[in-house]
Amino acid sequence: MKKWLPAIILAIVVFACKEKGSELKTGSGYKYILYTKSTGPKVKLGDYITIEMVYKNSKDSILFDSRNANVPLRFQLDKIPFIGSLEDGLTNLAANDSATFFVPADSLYNYLYRGKGISSIAQNQTAFLEGTLIRFDVKVVKIQSYEEAELEIELKMSEKEKKERAALNKYLFDNGIKEKPDSSGYYMIIHEMGKGESVDSGKIVTVEYEGRFLDGKVFDGTKKAGHPYRFVSGAHHVILGWELAMKKLKTGSKVTLIVPSRLAYGEEGIRRPKDGTYIVPPYTSLIFDIEIVSAEDLPAVSGISPQ
Repeated sequence: MKKWLPAIILAIVVFACKEKGSELKTGSGYKYILYTKSTGPKVKLGDYITIEMVYKNSKDSILFDSRNANVPLRFQLDKIPFIGSLEDGLTNLAANDSATFFVPADSLYNYLYRGKGISSIAQNQTAFLEGTLIRFDVKVVKIQSYEEAELEIELKMSEKEKKERAALNKYLFDNGIKEKPDSSGYYMIIHEMGKGESVDSGKIVTVEYEGRFLDGKVFDGTKKAGHPYRFVSGAHHVILGWELAMKKLKTGSKVTLIVPSRLAYGEEGIRRPKDGTYIVPPYTSLIFDIEIVSAEDLPAVSGISPQ
């Protein structure tokens, strides 16, 4: 349910075949191979970058390939999640540069998957063995300032948001849904209001749910996963639409949430880690049937944070 999933990748196998490349080190001391050396400004925090990328585990198995989605990956480099990360490495590249970075597998796994996720996505922990390295082959297609990127995004967004809004309005009309949206923008249809514990921030919440698109196609759920889904309320483990709605509910509640993309996976959507195809496309409204099974206090263990 988390919004974020990694956005970045191209197979540098092509570049490696053409030229040997230079083995260098990042400022933080991690090895990388540079196949080209452009003279333009390098990527910096705050920039929007468009890249092509493939990444592989230590056994040379492909974990993600952006080429499968037929479009480069585009995102804002807003932080360096950990020293030696791909984001750390990208700050050594300029537009049109291609390189290979080697990222500690355990650090990457913790950043991508720990405490996150759509429950039915099978994360292959064996691909991220501690002490091994993940190989990222990357080409930087374009670097934009915040202002340049926001203008471009706004122009594209307005058209896509209009289409999403039209599809959502049609769904509401066709299904005779009279409920008004919450001030945040989601719709909640209450089938049964629970009488148990409130879903307060910091609670460990267990739910059964099914997620589907407006056309009825199921994309996720605990039935597919084969077990209930658990998360810590208020710890940003789930999409914003869920976080906002949960605060109004108690154990035993059964509801249907209709969530616009800005409260779900937004302009990025969410991709399958292995092949880069979309689980949820950008600008897609979602429907969730949810039953709250329990809401329990987080165990009071010293040094443990709900985050």
